[in-house]
Amino acid sequence: MTDQTDRTAAPVLSPRLVQLDGLRGIAAFMVVFYHMDIVYAIGGPFSRGYLFVDLFFLLSGFVLAVSTEKKLKAGIGAIEFTWVRYKRLLPLVAVGAGVAVVRAVVIGMADPLTLALWLVLDLAMIPSLAGMGPFYRYNGPQWTLFYELVANFLHAAVLHRVPTRWILGLAGAMALWLVHEVQVHGSDTMGVNAPTWTTWWSALPRVGWSYVLGVWIGRQYVAGRRGPALPWWLALALPVIGVALVPVLPLGKVWGDLAFVVLFLPAMMWAVAMATPPASMRPALEWLGNFSLPLYCVHLTVLVWMSELLGHATWVWMLALATALALAWFFSKVVSFASPPLAPKTKA
Repeated sequence: MTDQTDRTAAPVLSPRLVQLDGLRGIAAFMVVFYHMDIVYAIGGPFSRGYLFVDLFFLLSGFVLAVSTEKKLKAGIGAIEFTWVRYKRLLPLVAVGAGVAVVRAVVIGMADPLTLALWLVLDLAMIPSLAGMGPFYRYNGPQWTLFYELVANFLHAAVLHRVPTRWILGLAGAMALWLVHEVQVHGSDTMGVNAPTWTTWWSALPRVGWSYVLGVWIGRQYVAGRRGPALPWWLALALPVIGVALVPVLPLGKVWGDLAFVVLFLPAMMWAVAMATPPASMRPALEWLGNFSLPLYCVHLTVLVWMSELLGHATWVWMLALATALALAWFFSKVVSFASPPLAPKTKA
C-alpha cells in the first residue's frame, strides 16, 4: 500500500521556477528594444518585439495554473482573487502612470483637473474607449495588465473548473479566432490602441490563446509530465533567437507573427520550464524577473520624453535607455512588487 501511494503521489514542485523569472526579464527587454526602434528608428533585430506581449500572457496562465489553481478550487472566489491580483498589479500601474503624469504636467498635455481625472481612471484600470490614442491615457504598456486582470478573473470564475481535456480544445478555438483577427488586423498587435464599443473584443483572441494554452501547459507540469531538458542558457536564448529570425523568414508579417505565437512560443515555454539553472544563477534570474516589472512600466514614457527633449541622435537613445534602466532600478528598490498572500478559505 505504501509503495502504491508513493507512485501515485503528486510530484513535488519547485517553490519558484527562477528560469521563468529570467524569461520574463528577457521578454521585457525585447519589448524595450522594440519601442526603442519605434521611437528612435534604431533598426536592429527586434522589430517584432511586440510578440513578447503574447509571452507575458502565456507565462501568466502557466504560473497561475502551477501556483494558484489548487487555492481556487479550495474556495477562493473570483472577485476576491481578482482583487488580490489588482493589488498585485497596482504598484506597477502606479509607477508607470506616475512617471507619465510628470511628463504630462511638464509638456502641458491638458489642464490639471483633466490630468487628475485621467490619473484616477488609469489607477482604477478603467481604459479609454475613445477609439484613438493609447488604451490608457498615460502609459501605453498598461493595456497588457488590464487584459491579464480580465484573464485572471475568468480563470478564477470559470477556467479552473474546466477539465484539462477541454482546455486544449478551448485554446484551439482561440487559435482559430486569433488567425482570423491577425489576418484582418495585418499583424499580431491587437490591443495596443484605445478600443471602441465595436472593436473592444479584437484583443481577446490574442490574450485568450496564450493564456489558456499557458494554463494547459501548466497543468501538464503539475501532473508531472516532463521532457528532455536543454541547457538552461540555450532555453533562455531561444526567444531572442526566435524573434530575431521572424522578420527574415519568407512568411510575411501575418503568418510570421502567427508562426511565432502559435507554434514557437508554446514549445519555447515548455523548453524553459524543463530547464534547470544552477543554484549560482538563481539569485540573478530572480532579480531579473523582479527588475523587469518596473522596467516594463516606465521605459516607454522615458524613451518618448527624452526624444521630445533632445531629439533622436544615437547618444540620446543610449541616454534614454540608461535612464529607463536607472529609474527601473530605483523603483525596484523603493517599491515592493511582491504578490499579496493568497490563502484558501477555511471551513468552519
